[in-house]
Amino acid sequence: MLRNFARFENLVVVMAVFCLALLIILPVGSLLASAFWDKSGFTLDFFKEAFSSRSYLMPLVNSLILGAWTGLFSVLIGLPLAWSVARTNMPGKGFVAATAILSYLAPPFLTAIAFVNLFSPNAGILNVLFRDVLGLNFLTFNVFSMAGLVLVTVMHTFPFVFLLARSGLQSVDASLEESAQILGAGKWRTLVSITGPLVAPAILSGTLLAFVNAIALFGSQAIIGLPGRVVTLPTRIYSLFDYPPEYGLASALSLLFILITVTALYLQRSYLAKRSFITLGGKGSRPQLIDLGPWRWVLLAFGVSIFTIAILAPFGTLIAVSLSESWGLDFWRGLTLKHYKFIIFDYDVTQRAIVNSLYLACLAATLAILIGGIVSWIDLRTKVPGRKLMDYAALIPLGLPGIVMAVALIRFWLNMPITLYGTLTILLLAYVGRYIPLAVRSSNSALRQVDPSLEESAQILGAKWRQVMRHITFPLIRPGLFAGWLLVFVPVVQELSASILLFSSQTMTLAVAVYNLYETGYTEPVAALAMINMFIIGLAMWLAHRLGGGFGKV
Repeated sequence: MLRNFARFENLVVVMAVFCLALLIILPVGSLLASAFWDKSGFTLDFFKEAFSSRSYLMPLVNSLILGAWTGLFSVLIGLPLAWSVARTNMPGKGFVAATAILSYLAPPFLTAIAFVNLFSPNAGILNVLFRDVLGLNFLTFNVFSMAGLVLVTVMHTFPFVFLLARSGLQSVDASLEESAQILGAGKWRTLVSITGPLVAPAILSGTLLAFVNAIALFGSQAIIGLPGRVVTLPTRIYSLFDYPPEYGLASALSLLFILITVTALYLQRSYLAKRSFITLGGKGSRPQLIDLGPWRWVLLAFGVSIFTIAILAPFGTLIAVSLSESWGLDFWRGLTLKHYKFIIFDYDVTQRAIVNSLYLACLAATLAILIGGIVSWIDLRTKVPGRKLMDYAALIPLGLPGIVMAVALIRFWLNMPITLYGTLTILLLAYVGRYIPLAVRSSNSALRQVDPSLEESAQILGAKWRQVMRHITFPLIRPGLFAGWLLVFVPVVQELSASILLFSSQTMTLAVAVYNLYETGYTEPVAALAMINMFIIGLAMWLAHRLGGGFGKV
């Protein structure tokens, strides 16, 4: 029996290594080779051109500027909201937390399209209202600018700071703050001198996530940046695939992306390594809420304003556009459902895109959670040499923007005898490879909560490995696996960065269809398709809530 188990264990390890190599290691290796080798051999010409040409340096500078401003404003929005929810008597805490979650789930490229309908220089409905009707030119806003790009991006990234800072504030041992107040420090001085430094790692982590996500988003940067001539690294890499494609330069710029991410992570670790941030002692207690008096309503108003900018304005606009005969100040005079009819029943491209996205999202989430579960099981339930390296390898895509993952896959599979470019298979590989870290972390967390002694007891009583997994392990980790499945499904449905380089006319996805319709000027059908996208995401979240409650009873 032990010999059979050992054989099975070896087979599982081989399968896991093969999957990680195919999805991550070989494509990334091919990306490195493409950046440093051409037909004549080893070369640095691609990097020399990237660092010497203004057409490549400016996108790098613009990406860094975008990331820096986004990180700053994510802190300025997310941190006060997190403090208000975790440490004050502000009303409406659930509303503010829901705003942050919805802002994160809302696809940034849909928010960008909505803001174009509101604030494009010539036809944006609010600009037309302020300029042509009210004569208030100073209130007009050109969304096709770095300021517009930062605004749209921050609405997606501030939840990183909010969620991590709120968790950090809730974890601080209240006795530390009480000791400071006993020694004469006021509440505000305690906040600045004690609480602030203790939650610094959470704030820094949230800022780093905001920075990395900001520079990696393709859709919003293409929709808002390109018309305003604000070219960034993702949009420049995308342009290199026009005929004839410049694979070497694309690979070199992709490695710059990775270098920026690694540098940011290194600086964060260096900062944290020099300080102690222990927040929980042996006798922790819940912190007292600060009574803000009338100021609590000011903070609530701030939360409502963020909800209005991040959720109500963009998606209210998309709903209005999707129902209007023709978008303009008098849109309400000709409400219609014909754009939904066109998208769902008449236009075969969008029909195919919806089916492709649902098929790919379900399959990618299932494969990712299966591979992630295997990697986690090897890490936590075996003593296979190198198992930690497998876990680290599975986390590599966390530092790879979607467009970089697409470039890596293109370079790898173009050198293979199998033709995958432009097929659903290469999209599936991109999605599974890009989001497998989410599956691994979810599976790892779920499996850690199961005491190995439960499995060992069953084996001692004669249960086979298959029976142990079916009747003990899987029922206990099922809620965690389902959460991981959902964490992969939702971003795959709205994925654009990798899809934009990998799709063909037959493999178009929902996000690509939205982008292409927008590019061709179909304003009202774009809004209708955008709302269908949001309906799918909302339905997935509703099912997660319903099924998650059922799973939680296991």
